[in-house]
Amino acid sequence: MLNYKMLKITRELKQMKPSFLKTSHIKGKISNYIFNSWFKCYKLNHKNKKDKKILIISLEALGDNIIKTTSFKKLGEIYGKENLYILCRHEWSSIYEALGYNTIGIKKIKSPLKNAKYRIELFKKINELGIEKTILFEHIGIGEIQKYVLDCEKVGLCREENNIYLDKLVKIDDNKTYVLDRQVALMELLLNRKFTREELRPDIREIFKTKKYNDLIAIGIGASHERKILPEDSMIEILEMLLKRYPNKKLALLGNGKKQDMYAKNIMKKIEDDRVENFVGKTSLLETMQVINDSDFFLGYDSGLSNIAFSLRKKYVCLFWTKLDIWQHPFDDLRIILGDEKNPINDGYHGTDILNSIKLSQIEKALDELSL
Repeated sequence: MLNYKMLKITRELKQMKPSFLKTSHIKGKISNYIFNSWFKCYKLNHKNKKDKKILIISLEALGDNIIKTTSFKKLGEIYGKENLYILCRHEWSSIYEALGYNTIGIKKIKSPLKNAKYRIELFKKINELGIEKTILFEHIGIGEIQKYVLDCEKVGLCREENNIYLDKLVKIDDNKTYVLDRQVALMELLLNRKFTREELRPDIREIFKTKKYNDLIAIGIGASHERKILPEDSMIEILEMLLKRYPNKKLALLGNGKKQDMYAKNIMKKIEDDRVENFVGKTSLLETMQVINDSDFFLGYDSGLSNIAFSLRKKYVCLFWTKLDIWQHPFDDLRIILGDEKNPINDGYHGTDILNSIKLSQIEKALDELSL
């Protein structure tokens, strides 16, 4: 528990520090100055090479990318899959490549000079492709990056009524519009036809042709922020319930990163059962997806892994942290569970009162409803 207390103190100290004093902010300013100085000159001398290439900008987190895959498939049917280029974080490129797309992965580089050089080469490459149209396919809809793609039509989702970088936009209400409804609105603008949520529900089962794992339940033990994760002892109670309920199954703990690795190792120390296997940080992203694909079902938090389960059409139970329903998928083959905020179990670092008040009985009921 001492580790989490230290993490909490560290997190609070970082929050207190003004952004302009943070090293990352200063490095970003230096990198931006160098890059923007170059871009002004490049823009003046750039010669248009318009082709049929479509650049899709999707720089969001893992889960946000995964649930766009059916929309991208439909765009490929219209524009030609070979003409689509997906600009995403480098970490997610392997997924899109497994689905047969061209990708341009963006890496994080801490050195401001190296970062500026990297971005210069990146946007040289993009602008030499002959982009006919860029599509800002981001659920939060910011869009400034499109100003660096020259001589093309610019379309996308946006939180603002107007955006100087977009020629056509779909305005989204960030606190009210369900994530697939955002995609519906943008796809209707792009392809001039009606869509439903069900039509755009992601399906990536085509990636996995063969089965490698048997008799296991996939457990996602991490998320993008600690407020989406239960205290360790609460997760241990859930795992012990599952071990008792499914005596012939193994539990595969899935996740990545230092914090999730510590979380998983602490759990493994407290559970003495060889049916619990720790996969955290030991497999590639595609192999982790294989485990989820081959599992009997998935249980986890609001995370990229739960969206992978959603896109693999696995039955799953998601332990949710907020009443905000824009990320809660309303489909019959899954269950979203929220606590009543009464008597939450807190460790001072993980979760919210909504998440930390979820009861075992709610999870068992969800498993019964899903016939699991």
